[in-house]
Amino acid sequence: MRYRRITAAILDIIILLFIASFIFSVFPINETIRSKYNEISEIESKFSKYSEISKEDQDKITELMYETEKEFVKYYLMFSIVLIVYFIIIPYKFKDQTIGQKIRKVRLVSDEKITMNTYVIRAIMNSGLCLTILFPLFIYISNAIWYSILVSILYLMQVFYWVVSLFTLIITKHTTHDKLTHTEIIEVKR
Repeated sequence: MRYRRITAAILDIIILLFIASFIFSVFPINETIRSKYNEISEIESKFSKYSEISKEDQDKITELMYETEKEFVKYYLMFSIVLIVYFIIIPYKFKDQTIGQKIRKVRLVSDEKITMNTYVIRAIMNSGLCLTILFPLFIYISNAIWYSILVSILYLMQVFYWVVSLFTLIITKHTTHDKLTHTEIIEVKR
């Protein structure tokens, strides 16, 4: 059962990567982003792995990355919509299954009626939805230094959650978000 669940999650990730690729092909990265990346590369190319980068150049790179992130806001927002549809709307409307779960013949169940709130909590915890929603917000309420700190902390928290969730799945057959939402993933009879 764990194998089916893990492969369903991997299929979901692959499907989301295809969707992200489609978004980037329809809305390609603009010249502003490319020029900022080129500036960063030029600054970094001045230094070998043995020499230290100056404080001014570190600050310049941080500022350029911050400006680049501002350009990526539309991508974060589009991908947030994709995650909401994929992990909240689709399972809510179509028998408690994502596409990967449908392919692997597993589904979400609960002793109680599964509500939209259940899917929202699961998506925020498990899919990275929290990250894609908060990054654009942080861009506009913080400066470059605080933005990089906040984003780094969020990334670390999300990765830590995924690792803990994977280990709890392996050990107890339930993830943290299963326990929090009083749900479980079961095999669908063929």
